Amino acid sequence: MAFSVLKSLLVEPFKLLLNLTPLARFLPKTDDYASHPGAPFEGYYTRIVTATGSTILLIFSSVFSATDRPHLVHFSLFPRGGNNRIVVDKFPHIAETAGPTHPNDGTQEFGRVAKGDGVEGTYRVCRDEQRYRLELDTAEGKIEVSIDITQRTPWSAGDKLSTPEGIFSVLTFLLPLHWNVFSTASSAEYDIRRDGVVVEKGTGIAHLEKNWGVSFPAGWTWVQSFSKPLKAEGLRTFCLAGGKIMGQKAYLLGYRSEKIQWSLRPPFTLMPFCCATPFAGETINSKKGTARFEMASLSKKLVVEVSAPPNHEGWLGLCCPLADGHGNTYAYETFEGYVRVKAFQRGWGLGWDLVEDTTFEGAAVEFGGDYSFKASQQSAW
Repeated sequence: MAFSVLKSLLVEPFKLLLNLTPLARFLPKTDDYASHPGAPFEGYYTRIVTATGSTILLIFSSVFSATDRPHLVHFSLFPRGGNNRIVVDKFPHIAETAGPTHPNDGTQEFGRVAKGDGVEGTYRVCRDEQRYRLELDTAEGKIEVSIDITQRTPWSAGDKLSTPEGIFSVLTFLLPLHWNVFSTASSAEYDIRRDGVVVEKGTGIAHLEKNWGVSFPAGWTWVQSFSKPLKAEGLRTFCLAGGKIMGQKAYLLGYRSEKIQWSLRPPFTLMPFCCATPFAGETINSKKGTARFEMASLSKKLVVEVSAPPNHEGWLGLCCPLADGHGNTYAYETFEGYVRVKAFQRGWGLGWDLVEDTTFEGAAVEFGGDYSFKASQQSAW
């Protein structure tokens, strides 16, 4: 594996340069949601907002060289308001199952099979459908999870292999951490039961994403939100991920509405040596549950204001894929956030004209590592 990593480090800069030329259209593309052989860790995250406003959260995560809890399966159900929640963390063995690659669009089918530690089930990614089937033994009874996800909305319309990173996704090993959003809004049919009794059943909206790479960041912020009502027509979505890594700060953002489909990424959203620039700035106070981001390119700008319960009150503690495994609580997440996104476009006088102003309720907000006042004392990679 060391040789393949060295080869990648030599080839990846050349690939990046080629992707900046007209030859990019002839280069083969990779399905970055599928498995990355040789990556030290991979994690799959799905959030579903139900018809009642509840959140269903599922995570399959693996740190392949870890000896203590190398794999994690997480399931939680957070009713709107936070009462009667179900939270399950299990550490079974997780194995990969391969599937076909579709030559017409390059998408790859695959799956994850979890077994052990009171877990038996699968996460299956097919071309037109993604499925969860899980049985989880808990002290409160057996939890049965059946979820079918369809009507995928890729990061960029018409491009199933698009990613928030754009051409930077080719830097598999030169960048220590990667983020891919498989769908910003899918339809999800869910059936959650405890000891055979239905707890939550119906149709909701799903966000699916993946992290993979060499190391997890020292600190990060993550935000994901759907507008209301939860229906395809008129639905707006927003997601953001970024923080401190390799001595820098950088962010990836995506705002989607019927009118605009905007993405922002480095180099514009890069903050060298963690310093603000004319294009990128952040103000974060995780103890108060607040954050503000101002990110721009030459022609567009997003101003994002986040507010969530202070002191991480009622937040979900999450196990993260650190070098020694998942035996940690290195991030905190809430589904009670408010996010306001103001979208601006460059005007004729070089000023900024407001295009849209959207407030999202029931948003997911996460502070991890150094960005979480509770988690900042724990060890990282």
